[in-house]
Amino acid sequence: MAKSKVFYKYKSLDNFEFLLDLLLRERLYAALHHELNDPMEGVVKIDGTVPKGKEQEWDSMLKTFRIACFSRDKDNTLMWAHYADGARGCVVEFELLDDHKVHDISYLKKPSLNNGNITRDKAKEILLYKEKPWKYEAESRCLVEGGEVFLPIRVKSVRFGSRAEPSRVDILKGILSLCKPEIDIRYRSEQKMLAAFSVEMSKTRVYMQDRIRTQDYCPQCSEVRALQKMFINGGRNNHS
Repeated sequence: MAKSKVFYKYKSLDNFEFLLDLLLRERLYAALHHELNDPMEGVVKIDGTVPKGKEQEWDSMLKTFRIACFSRDKDNTLMWAHYADGARGCVVEFELLDDHKVHDISYLKKPSLNNGNITRDKAKEILLYKEKPWKYEAESRCLVEGGEVFLPIRVKSVRFGSRAEPSRVDILKGILSLCKPEIDIRYRSEQKMLAAFSVEMSKTRVYMQDRIRTQDYCPQCSEVRALQKMFINGGRNNHS
């Protein structure tokens, strides 16, 4: 069980109806494993004891669970880029209702599968693993069973990215002010985004290509320009 029941969902403003459903009905969609963006969801290494005919049985067991995904990180630059349309979207802060069990994703090596452990319990266990490159997401999950498709939540706030389109923000603010006035509206500044991105990059030494040693040369200015370019291009590449 996670220590805190406050979590975060990074969202684009493009699919407006889905965002409105989340905010107004206060619920998270729980997807089947093959609907998620990681193609390795539910994929495991099997040994020679598993007959080929068991593959369909394994897939059927995985489909008895639906998965509601969210993050424990309220302000992750890569999450803004990958899931909130390059800071054109928003982050929804929420609390879980009822007594849903929260599972923190493990980014260690997945357990293997053999003919003796093709069970629903094993399927549930495998759905709580992801490959190490996904670790930046700081993901938690609720596994939904019994035919339910949505997970009830209580929305606390919505924070818009610094590049969110003002007209869309105004529309959403107007709707929330009428239907959900208790939801707090916040904004993320461009300066904070750049500072956060600089922290992400500080773990790796980056050599700038435009450091021409002129009289007006400024290494700090050069690095800021490079980071801005990398962030903007990264957002465009993810949504081209």
